[in-house]
Amino acid sequence: MKYLGLDIGSLYTKAVVIDGDELLASKVIDTTGNVAEEVEVLVDEVLAAAGVSRDELAGIGVTGRGSDMVDFGDVKRDDISCLCEAVSRLVPGANLVLDIGGQSVTSILLDEEGGVVDFMRNDKCASGSGKFLTVMGAALGCPADGLDEMAARSTNKVPVSSQCGVFVESELITHVNEGVEPADIMAGICESVAKIMISQALKFGFQDDYTFTGGVAKYQSVTGPAREKIRGEFHSFPFDPQLACAIGAAISAEEE
Repeated sequence: MKYLGLDIGSLYTKAVVIDGDELLASKVIDTTGNVAEEVEVLVDEVLAAAGVSRDELAGIGVTGRGSDMVDFGDVKRDDISCLCEAVSRLVPGANLVLDIGGQSVTSILLDEEGGVVDFMRNDKCASGSGKFLTVMGAALGCPADGLDEMAARSTNKVPVSSQCGVFVESELITHVNEGVEPADIMAGICESVAKIMISQALKFGFQDDYTFTGGVAKYQSVTGPAREKIRGEFHSFPFDPQLACAIGAAISAEEE
């Protein structure tokens, strides 16, 4: 049976169609000021990509900060619940989830059955989030999809001393004015985000098994240094980690 999942986040809206553990189609768009209309178009497009009509759907799950802005959906869940649904189904060995989204960093501790034991979220500062990386990349003339490539060109990484976005941008400007190579600055910024991930990962102490979700989990320049410092065994999310919450929403609809 086929289910649709929607994650209406602060920066991006994600839609997926699943059939069991199979991801049939997915699509990600920017979240702007016209959520309801955008989501209708998004749903049509992802269903077309999956070759599924709305009548063939067995259920729709919706999550994310903008979930109240759409008037459809059989199930609406918070993002923590949806992440746990996705990880417990698709990464069953993981008991720690580190989700780095557009504007927040969240660590979630799971029990052996995939239930939420506890979670912590850094949402009062965007440092370490996808937005932070995007803004810093733009300041260096690099698009979001080129951050890894730029950081990989670094030959003399420049440490970033602050974890505050405002101060990091000030450091960035200073380095640029001193003639430091953008790749070396980018590598330092990625490492600073990795340090935030490590700090979040250790909120609940050392765990045996963990996974990363969220858009930032796609950046190897961030996750690589983080994995070197986080104890335990890393388990990759089997699909694009940015889709984890939307997949969890679809699973929530399936299990309702």
